[in-house]
Amino acid sequence: MGRHRKIFSKHDLPPRVYEHHGAFRYVPREGKKVSLGRDYGEAMRKWASIVKPAEELGTVSSLIDWYMVNIAPNKSPRTFADNQKESEYLKRGLGHIPYSQLKPHHVATYRDTRGKDAPVRANREKALLSHVYTKAMEKGMVDFNPCRGVRRNAEKARERMIEDHEYQTVLAKAEPSVKRMMTLIYRTCQRPEDLLKAGISNIKKVQHEGREVRVLRVSQGKTGKTVDIVLAGDLEAVVDEHLRESTVWPTFVHTRAGKKYTYSGIAAMFRRYVKKVGLADFGLYDIKGKGATDMYRAGVPLERIQHLLGHDSVTTTEIYIKARLPDVAMPNMREIPDGKAGIETVAASAR
Repeated sequence: MGRHRKIFSKHDLPPRVYEHHGAFRYVPREGKKVSLGRDYGEAMRKWASIVKPAEELGTVSSLIDWYMVNIAPNKSPRTFADNQKESEYLKRGLGHIPYSQLKPHHVATYRDTRGKDAPVRANREKALLSHVYTKAMEKGMVDFNPCRGVRRNAEKARERMIEDHEYQTVLAKAEPSVKRMMTLIYRTCQRPEDLLKAGISNIKKVQHEGREVRVLRVSQGKTGKTVDIVLAGDLEAVVDEHLRESTVWPTFVHTRAGKKYTYSGIAAMFRRYVKKVGLADFGLYDIKGKGATDMYRAGVPLERIQHLLGHDSVTTTEIYIKARLPDVAMPNMREIPDGKAGIETVAASAR
């Protein structure tokens, strides 16, 4: 016999669903707790989509819920959080349609309607829907992907290139944790989310060119790759500064109490300093782009930058960098002959 509930609710709740401070959650026997929201009716619908096969419910909403419980939690925390927001928009627009009857024209209509206000977000939501159907196909739940062949909204590449003086101005004003974050991103060209996890356990010793060197081993959450970055210059200084602290906390970037920052937390702090110095349109990810572009300008081969960034193709690296190159274009400097010699030659031949 199962144990009696310790937390009571005025609602008739199914097994393993609990109400706490007005919010409902499902606690499976294995895996993470699932938030069901505060509305009882919506909570019961979400619960049903989890415990019942999506086939029994039959709608796009049920298929997305199945994906969000069984597939999405395996992604990085940042991607999972993005998917949660994207899934809600998809369910509002397409959730009522039986998932076996969703057609490309439905997806295209959603793209165009959502794209009027948020064309880039519409692309991300379409990408999520496509992955939902890909996983459903692997499970034999559907036979086709209605997103296939539906083009994305046009996106303009990020062209903002942070100038040296802009970077230095923010660095000079920022508090120590933000300074350290900026240096780590610029010197390693890694995603901020990955660097927020990095600390003393990421310092390794490896053999390189016949000698032992210290490296920062970073696991890239987006690409799934691991890159060893030699500790040298400013990067080595940041690591050694951390190791000299009276209390060596697990991560390089941490609060005064030694706790890890979330990406949203450190990004909000960074934005405050950007605003304080009077700059605009400058985010943490721009430092990553600046670092890679500055390496290219300094003559570092594209293949080495590609390895650092974790790109599968050097073409991707080239596009990533060149979208941020603000260099002026040189005009055609070729001297044009005045034409007198040619005229004299023609006249002589005529005689």
